[in-house]
Amino acid sequence: MKVALIGAGLSGIKAASLLAELGHEVTVFEKSRGLGGRLANRREAWGKLDIGAQYFTARDPGFQKQVELWLQASAVQVWDFSPYCVEQGTLTPSPDETVRYIGSPLMNQLVYCLSSNIAINFQCHISKVEKSREGWRLLSADGALFSSFDWLIVSSPAEQSRTLLDSCSDVMALVPEAVHQPCWAAGLATRGKIPADVQGIFGDETVRWASRLSSRPGFRKAPDVDDVWMLHFSPEWSEQQGKETAVDIGQTGLNWLQTIMATGLEKTAQYRHYWRYANIKPVTFDQPYLLDERQRLAVIGAWCAGGRVEGAWLSAQKCIQDLSG
Repeated sequence: MKVALIGAGLSGIKAASLLAELGHEVTVFEKSRGLGGRLANRREAWGKLDIGAQYFTARDPGFQKQVELWLQASAVQVWDFSPYCVEQGTLTPSPDETVRYIGSPLMNQLVYCLSSNIAINFQCHISKVEKSREGWRLLSADGALFSSFDWLIVSSPAEQSRTLLDSCSDVMALVPEAVHQPCWAAGLATRGKIPADVQGIFGDETVRWASRLSSRPGFRKAPDVDDVWMLHFSPEWSEQQGKETAVDIGQTGLNWLQTIMATGLEKTAQYRHYWRYANIKPVTFDQPYLLDERQRLAVIGAWCAGGRVEGAWLSAQKCIQDLSG
């Protein structure tokens, strides 16, 4: 069976690897230059930044077994720290029993571990799909045609999946019109003294989460930098600003850090990224995948199962498991 799969994030590559194990011919189409989706990273001279998911947890027994395999392969490490939170503008310890994992050396290692022997077309933006007697046909934004696929699996954000599929299937009919909210992400290289135990901060209405990346196991930073941070701004703040904001995202993040830490910091470098489809809205939709059996079409992704890294893996696992069962 020939399968076309759109999207090389964790759910897409997990589904592709399962299909390949079953002996199917799978071709993956990815519009960006690399694997990972929201597990993407940015390599700067002052540090390698995970700009999407900062860590992940494991609750499902099947996913826990996968994490054990990743740990044995040194593709994953435990990030052992006690988080802080911001309460009425004050930094407060907020210890919990949560086990947090990170990819090693970067979060997209989770995807690379699953991608061997899979044919992937990078920088290939599929702009149109249609079903014919010969199977699924895919047309890229630059005019390339890919045809004769028995099945199509789409692992894009809900809004992009709807745009792509609405003309050929009603598979997205039960999905809310808007599923995601945006997130501004800011990477900062700083100089200044910060207490060693402050590694992760649950924030406020401006910054939702702050990672002290330089405290994570195996992180390497430039010698002239004390710390490297990744700040994820709240969905409400990010939505209000929009992608074309004139606000200096890096300076805003630095000001927030200085206020929360009650100390002066010097910013030596910064990086910013706007995630249009980042956070899942508080809507009632928890179906691990969508299926149009008549058209031989499936839709998967983290957004189908709560938005977490674990959800991406489970969406693919359950979809392929049910299709092959």
